[in-house]
Amino acid sequence: MSMTSLLQILPGPFNFLSTDAEEVRRLIPDLPRVLPMPRPIFLEDESATPLQGFPVLLSGGLLDLRAALRDLLDAEEAMQVAGLRREGHDVRAHTQAWDRYSTLLCRAVENATISSYGRGYPAVFWLQHSLDVARLLKDVPRRILRRDSEIGRRHGDAIKYRILDRFLDRVLSTMYDLMARLAVATEEGEEELFPRLLTRLRDNVLLFTEDYIGRDLAELSSYFAGSLRIDGRDLRRRLEELSRWHFEQLATDPGLRAAVSHLLKADPRNGGRDLLVRPGYLAYLSTLRSYDPARLLPPPLVPVWEGLLIKLKEFELIHALRRLIVPIEVRDGVMVGREPASGRAVPGGGELRLSPATRPLDFMEPWVLDPRVERYGMIYDISDFSATLSLLHRAGNDSQEGAFLAMFRFQRRINRLAASHRAKLEKYLGDGAFYSSREATNLLLCSIQLQRYYVAAVREGLPFDRGMRIALNYGPYRLIPMSSRPEEGERYEFFGPGLVELSRLTTGKATQEIDEVKTMLINQGYPEATVHRFFSPLSSRNLDVVDKKEESRPFYAYINRNGTLHNNGMVATGPFIAQLDHETAGIRLFRGQEGDRTYVVVIFEDAGERLPVGIRKLGMAHLKGLEKLPVYEIVDAVEIERQGLTEIPGEPLLTALDREVANFLESTGSWPMRG
Repeated sequence: MSMTSLLQILPGPFNFLSTDAEEVRRLIPDLPRVLPMPRPIFLEDESATPLQGFPVLLSGGLLDLRAALRDLLDAEEAMQVAGLRREGHDVRAHTQAWDRYSTLLCRAVENATISSYGRGYPAVFWLQHSLDVARLLKDVPRRILRRDSEIGRRHGDAIKYRILDRFLDRVLSTMYDLMARLAVATEEGEEELFPRLLTRLRDNVLLFTEDYIGRDLAELSSYFAGSLRIDGRDLRRRLEELSRWHFEQLATDPGLRAAVSHLLKADPRNGGRDLLVRPGYLAYLSTLRSYDPARLLPPPLVPVWEGLLIKLKEFELIHALRRLIVPIEVRDGVMVGREPASGRAVPGGGELRLSPATRPLDFMEPWVLDPRVERYGMIYDISDFSATLSLLHRAGNDSQEGAFLAMFRFQRRINRLAASHRAKLEKYLGDGAFYSSREATNLLLCSIQLQRYYVAAVREGLPFDRGMRIALNYGPYRLIPMSSRPEEGERYEFFGPGLVELSRLTTGKATQEIDEVKTMLINQGYPEATVHRFFSPLSSRNLDVVDKKEESRPFYAYINRNGTLHNNGMVATGPFIAQLDHETAGIRLFRGQEGDRTYVVVIFEDAGERLPVGIRKLGMAHLKGLEKLPVYEIVDAVEIERQGLTEIPGEPLLTALDREVANFLESTGSWPMRG
């Protein structure tokens, strides 16, 4: 996300900060390494524009951390009041409160640090946690007043900042120790691991003590008295006088107007309020002859105001990001959150029902962001790609280069096709590619069109003409973050069982334990003939049988009697068809024939084009490294429709597919599937 895009989504109001990219860069030059970037928050209706913010799960552990923080600050308040009363206090209770809080804090920070991989998790955590601290610390004077009215009146403001100083000293010391330990575990430097945002928070006390600051600075009376040790009312009165005087000067002083217009590139007719919050401008005004330090800010307060101005701007920038935190609760299996401050109005008081595609951050869990996702996946794979490439290589360099250029054009067309069906390219796989989606129907239609694209490309001269395999599934994948620095942005790679499953479905690779043992024994020096003779009884039972009738089709898929999948067409797993069954509930189904094969045909419409799709159950495939898997063949049913279709009345897709198998068994007395 660019700086301009970030500033556009930050919620206001901004009383001191100019939402100008240059001012923000001057304020925090290394902003990409200090502040986290908001991420999409997908609504239950995934077609709606996602919100931007930081989804944080209100897990039991996070609520425990909040409670431990509250208990710690309560113990600190009790200790401060007891010290001023010259009374004893419960040291053991205070120590226990700190130990409980620091244990939970270290757990959250360690999880965020180890799991970050450039995704800014520690910064998001400190945004969220600093807001919890600020909401508790801002009310310290009020709580002290309730404990002891006299101490609260005389010392409440000072106690607030003493507690903050003690809190920061202990937290920073703990963080340095934690980073030293994590640097060894992660093989990273301590300076790289230590969150830069925490350093910013430490240097600007407003961020740990306030959750709102208005234009008139009324909320900072405690800060003026307890931290700066100045009369806040007097300062605010002088600032009001300064604003009135400045307005008059802009109207009467041509030299000031010229400086504002030509040097600052500002319009003096706007009243000048924006000028007074420019760093260095008040220092310039204080040099004018008409400036009256007795009525306006005296020389000692000018640098105070200039320093405070930087803190106010930084507060508004970072607090705007804090306001984008969306606390997430899980109710009856549905994620519910509150609309971030910058969002649009939502009926029901701003409560949002979120899509499972939104993955909230849980700082109390080791992964922080659960790497396991459920996705629809598709792989296409060009048959005999390497063999064809070898032939082209022997034919000459020009033939090989022409083939690569044709393949490049073909893959570009596929990428445009996938984008139009809301499928995302995740990775190229040499002679194919892997796409993911959140919709079964769209991915199914994309795969049918992909097969048509291939047929057209071969007709136009694509030399890789020995077929194409496509596999579709629905299941668990894991996302591995690939970037390690914030400026690189977030990038993930898929891995896990879902990808292995698709790979096996396109290769049809079955278990080869016997061949592997034979190879191992031969490599160990056993006579090859003896090894083959010894395993011949087992090998003969597990021969890879080819069905020439099935393979006479341009695209085919079947399971032989040994449970091996032969795929040179399109197949889908049982879970994918089950999800498709949900998405197509109520759609009309038809029965169609192609030779002795019976398909359940579904008529879809894809961008105004009629698209008939045939599906039949193949059986249980035995794929290497996987449990037996229900597999279905999918075909482009244009020719099947031309031969005539019979409507299947009132049945869901899965029921219709199973019924066709039962009907075949009843009519022939034989099982149409293998495995």
